[in-house]
Amino acid sequence: MKNATTNYENTFYFDGAALSGVLSVDGSYNLAYEPINVIGKGFTKSVMASVPSAQLSFSRYMTNDDPVFNLTGDGSQFLAKKVDAGVYYNNKYFAFEDGYLNSVGLECSVGEVPTLNAAFNVYGDIGPNFNPSGQSYAGGVFVPQVKDISLTTRNSTTNRITNFSVNYSMPKQPIYGLSSSDAELPIEVHNVFPIEATASFNLEIDDYETKRAFSDLTSNGASSFSVSINGTILKDIELTTANGVVLVDADTSEALIAFTKNVSVNIFTFTSSDAVIESEQVNSTSDDVLSVNLSYKTYLN
Repeated sequence: MKNATTNYENTFYFDGAALSGVLSVDGSYNLAYEPINVIGKGFTKSVMASVPSAQLSFSRYMTNDDPVFNLTGDGSQFLAKKVDAGVYYNNKYFAFEDGYLNSVGLECSVGEVPTLNAAFNVYGDIGPNFNPSGQSYAGGVFVPQVKDISLTTRNSTTNRITNFSVNYSMPKQPIYGLSSSDAELPIEVHNVFPIEATASFNLEIDDYETKRAFSDLTSNGASSFSVSINGTILKDIELTTANGVVLVDADTSEALIAFTKNVSVNIFTFTSSDAVIESEQVNSTSDDVLSVNLSYKTYLN
């Protein structure tokens, strides 16, 4: 009997870089078959009735300059960016070369590290045919402190936010054509705008007052919320002369480092002033404080 492949014996590669802080990876494909029936005999064989669909998703601790954020697209550019990724294990692979970001989300609770969840649609083949490994650097994991996470929403100045989530839905439109080769690959993949953004905040109630369910029928229902997450990184400070000239090592010509200090950098920021509240859910239990969950939705071009 062979041994199982443990979690530290496989590596997830994303665009040529081994990602750090990965919590889970889930990849799959689905083949849609339909039967061919003929008069007088019935079933003869089954054939593939549509283009195979494949997906891959992963969950990861947030990092500074996460590569996933480079795939969200631009309103002036309808062409989507593709990426390759996959799992490497025991000199084998489960990987793809033509993946496109379908959704991305962030979530965090008090006392936890913010996590990022990303899902990809795969066009073309997926499986052991592609080696996803590479030598790129994907950045280290940074753990924000509570003071580094800033959230504002309706009545949040006097009511405590205990958790939040922000999710973006970015559907894609593949364009296929008749071809003698590579017919299984789309000619190009377009972003479908607008991007739908949803956010959810949980507040412990102090003086919070709920909205009337029908108030938006007679007034402007636009609301605002913002999320800002910072992280601390180490930055080398170069040794310079009084005139500002950087001193270098005579042997390596590399800059001499005077000291290293902690620097706070922004990891993620999102602000919306035209969001609408989809729901308010008030919760009360015998062993917890009164709370309310607010769900917002907005659209980005």
